[in-house]
Amino acid sequence: MSAVRVACASAVWCVASAIGLCTALTFAQSVVPVAPLRTTPAEKFTVNPGFRDWAPTVLAGTTIVGGNSSNRGGLFAIDTVAGKLRWSFRPTGTASGNPFVATRPVVAGGVVIAPMGNTLVAATMATGREAWRGPATAQSAAVAADGGLAFVLGEDASFRAFDASTGREQWAVPFPRSGSCDSQPVARDGVVYVSKNVLVTPGDANRSADYHRHLVALDANTGQERWRYPATSVGTAAMCVDEAVVTADAYFAVSGSTLYAINIATGRDFWPPIEVRASIDGRDRVVGLAGLVEAGAVLVGVTPVSVVAFDKSTGRREWQIPGQFRQSAPSTAVAGGVLYLQGHPGASPASEVQGRIVYQGGKPVEPVPALPGGRLNAIDLATRTVLWSFSRPTGEAHWPFGFVTPVDSGLWVDTYQALLKLE
Repeated sequence: MSAVRVACASAVWCVASAIGLCTALTFAQSVVPVAPLRTTPAEKFTVNPGFRDWAPTVLAGTTIVGGNSSNRGGLFAIDTVAGKLRWSFRPTGTASGNPFVATRPVVAGGVVIAPMGNTLVAATMATGREAWRGPATAQSAAVAADGGLAFVLGEDASFRAFDASTGREQWAVPFPRSGSCDSQPVARDGVVYVSKNVLVTPGDANRSADYHRHLVALDANTGQERWRYPATSVGTAAMCVDEAVVTADAYFAVSGSTLYAINIATGRDFWPPIEVRASIDGRDRVVGLAGLVEAGAVLVGVTPVSVVAFDKSTGRREWQIPGQFRQSAPSTAVAGGVLYLQGHPGASPASEVQGRIVYQGGKPVEPVPALPGGRLNAIDLATRTVLWSFSRPTGEAHWPFGFVTPVDSGLWVDTYQALLKLE
């Protein structure tokens, strides 16, 4: 079953020095089955266009395209066969003066499209020259594409559709302004799924207006709403999607510390929302779930202290692997029964408080130290054993890996000042 995956542009692989690195709010990309990398890898290619931080990449044929999320910004296309830079593109005159790329580009209609410096811009895949320019986009907005159309939330809070080839606007739906929730649409099979505020109570002289956040399904050709989740704004949790995986029949999402499974035909629950919990320092705690990916019959994500798999049909927790993981940089991907992720599977979970003595029951407790970052792993999903672990020296010690893009018997992954091909 093919899936479209999104992830969240929240805090560590993107708009860089400001965001740190940025777990991408990701972005629609079809997953093509590829052979996994099961043996300890070596660096086949190392591409360094002269900056530190990468946004997520998109693979189109033998070209991989990604952006710089800090420094000078821009888009960069790399020949995956030769391991050489094909072209780089930095538009002029963008509103911010820095055309940073914080989210995953999309490829459609012969162009690559991305919000660049908070402006929607398209460059030709063949030459890297500007093809068209759209409106100002909302902060941390991602773009999605399907059926020759591209979709993005504008700075004016209107959700818009454009002809991917020409940039001509096809429709616009005003969304109410309120709150902060990064817009990460997913487009598939003629439907666009995106978070939207809904007005619950109008404001008056005595109080401000009240809004509730929903996931809505819009007809890709008209912008007409098909359904919203939750169906009512009363007594329900707001739906601000951090990460999502979309299959042929379900929209799986993480919102805060809750995992959802929504029937894309009806907008109703497949199974009740699940609060994600983990034992941290001996206490059962509510935790977030990062790096959500589809792995056959299960969904896999990471908490600070474990890799966790949930049955897609029931939501039941199938298995987990303890360890140390950074939710700001999970680096998760799946290929052919192999899970790639960053961290230290099998290690004792790190103590929540580092660098000082913690007392329990009046006695000091020896804290478990946090292990350094910058370790990429491959795990066999059938046996849950670690096939290999990979680290490399970086200009800033233990710099974490970023976004992983599997290719046949290898993968591309970014790190400090480099995009690497491992095989």
